[in-house]
Amino acid sequence: MKVIIHPEYRFLTDFIYQLPNTFYTTGNLLYKGRNTVKRYEVDGVSVVAKKYKHPNLVQRIAYTFFKKSKTRRAYEYAARLRELGIESPHEVAYIEIKRHGLFTIGFFLSLNCDYEPTSNALSTDNFDHELANELAMFLVELHTKGVLHGDLNLTNILYHIDENGKYHFVLIDTNRSVFKQPTHEECLDNLKRITHKRELLVCIISLYARQRGWDPDKTVQAVIRQLERFEGYRRVKRIFQDLLGIRHN
Repeated sequence: MKVIIHPEYRFLTDFIYQLPNTFYTTGNLLYKGRNTVKRYEVDGVSVVAKKYKHPNLVQRIAYTFFKKSKTRRAYEYAARLRELGIESPHEVAYIEIKRHGLFTIGFFLSLNCDYEPTSNALSTDNFDHELANELAMFLVELHTKGVLHGDLNLTNILYHIDENGKYHFVLIDTNRSVFKQPTHEECLDNLKRITHKRELLVCIISLYARQRGWDPDKTVQAVIRQLERFEGYRRVKRIFQDLLGIRHN
């Protein structure tokens, strides 16, 4: 078992080393799907632990010999985002467990963030237009700073309004992010999953485009085309999963 702990949180060492054995029976469950996320209160610190789904054989070989695991990337990317001035819950530790010489189980631990996901205020018909505008500005900041979030949707962007009325955004689930100066096409492709709600999408993408000096109508049309292709792919995938009796992710 490989365990990496951030120096500021070495006082949680005992808890972290015990986690692979205690995770299944302890903690406050926050999410259970492909991955499982739990919250713990340990020595006055609120910690979130994420256990990633078991990788298939090809992924196990890749994470062992050829590429960094999701757990390691999540840990390293949190620090990298902060260096760029983008908020993300502070990394605490990551754990990699091998079986028969291959990576099998991974955990990522970070500080808990109580900010709300933007989906709470933006998924209704009468969505918060001010928040949508602020989010568009944040997306411009992400791309101009060279960050392409690997799963850019409203649930992975948390927000908070401080006492001065300033909006703060926090990125979570960042392990699939790419750090580069994206092209125009890569930006559009990255934006396609921000929401499936067309009215909200038009609002966000129009302001995003204006801030970047791009034609708003053409940008909106391009993103919607990308979204429609993605939705079509998902429909076909679900049909095959149903035929094969595979649970949807």
